[in-house]
Amino acid sequence: MAGGDTLDSFAGKLEAMTARFAGLGSTLEDAALMKKLLDSVPDRLYGAVARIEQFCDVSTMAFEEALGRLKAFDERLWRRGQAGGELADGALMYTTA
Repeated sequence: MAGGDTLDSFAGKLEAMTARFAGLGSTLEDAALMKKLLDSVPDRLYGAVARIEQFCDVSTMAFEEALGRLKAFDERLWRRGQAGGELADGALMYTTA
């Protein structure tokens, strides 16, 4: 996932890849999509990935469920003002040394 990508845009790219696989006569299983998703998220979502891998059966989890969990965690970070040094209103946080 590139630095500027949102979860929605990255999920769209993965779904487009699934459609290309289908166009070639093959299928891309949810397990493969899950691996790509969980391996590609930014560092700020690492805690959510660890929880998903620890407490859920990733081999049977639907791609949409994992995406929903990651989006909920990301939204909570934004509301708490912990996402990349920015507050929820977009203002930068500064610290004094």
